[in-house]
Amino acid sequence: MSGTSAQDKAYPEDDGRIIVNLDGQSHTLNVNNQPLRRFYPGWAPFALHVSLLPNPVLRLRHDDGLEAFWIFDRTFNYRASRFEDLTPEEQDTLVDSVAPYFRTLVTTALEALRPGEVPLTEKVRNLGRILCENLLSAWLQRFPPPGCFTAAMLPAEGLSFRPDTPPLKAAALTQLLSIAKGLAAKSTPVVLSPYGGAVLRGYTVLRLRDMELTRFADPHANIVLYVGTVHPADDAEISVIYCPQQDIILMERQNDVAELIPLRLLSRFIGDARYVEEAPQELTIEFGQAGSPGGFTLGAASSLPGSLPTLPGNWNGQQNNGANAGSQSLSPLSPNAFGVPAIQAQIGQKRGPEEE
Repeated sequence: MSGTSAQDKAYPEDDGRIIVNLDGQSHTLNVNNQPLRRFYPGWAPFALHVSLLPNPVLRLRHDDGLEAFWIFDRTFNYRASRFEDLTPEEQDTLVDSVAPYFRTLVTTALEALRPGEVPLTEKVRNLGRILCENLLSAWLQRFPPPGCFTAAMLPAEGLSFRPDTPPLKAAALTQLLSIAKGLAAKSTPVVLSPYGGAVLRGYTVLRLRDMELTRFADPHANIVLYVGTVHPADDAEISVIYCPQQDIILMERQNDVAELIPLRLLSRFIGDARYVEEAPQELTIEFGQAGSPGGFTLGAASSLPGSLPTLPGNWNGQQNNGANAGSQSLSPLSPNAFGVPAIQAQIGQKRGPEEE
């Protein structure tokens, strides 16, 4: 079995041992330091990955389509079939090996005005969704979680986040929150920038049973917003706005699903490369250019909020009554400061090694 091909197979030796071939050398798969001679009924290996993580990872698939993974030590002795069954030190070692990739994914895909492809994504994707999300969730837990606020929790005078973006009035965010529902169903979703003066063209990046998010980018404010809804079990959908650069989640009302937004988005960017090609070429839409690629007529704006938000204080010469003295200053956070609770994926009861 090769470390680069997803189609190579483990094979049995004449004596029944399960063998993998790596770089021209044969290695016996062991469980408790004893040769593995069979798998549970219906399970078969279909890929071995040895070049990305320090531990070999064997992926298996059941006849009914379920998938599992086995993690081995460097001598090909079985260690675990669940990430959480590894020791904390072993978990940290695996996460450390992919941490640089996750950092690049945040800056290149999650936060960038125009999302781009990230090297190594295919190798990470080939680890399988379950292990990818285990590693991603463990990495995110190394950072403080995003601030989660309802509209009522925001000070009316305004928020000031960092020196390279203008201050933002709470009313501008709540206005955007009011039109979040239904954005994912639009073929060309558009919103007014909460910073004022621009109509932003978005595209839907996430459609899940409990979460739908549309991505917008304001090149003038250098900010990316994910606007949409979450749908907790036994509850109606809830409008949400996620801003990764400012590390906040604004929601219509408190809920636990919104905290999963960073994990869900990053997992989507790993699992589906279309997030790059589906991004709109033009981030904003100009008024009065109907028929042109970026054109947008005034009549087509009937679904947008009715007024442009104002900025508190004196920003780029704009004077407003809400002076900076009345705004609340939030401490700058690391661009990578996202966090979500651990997610435990269940594969079913048919998994696990079996030996003679």
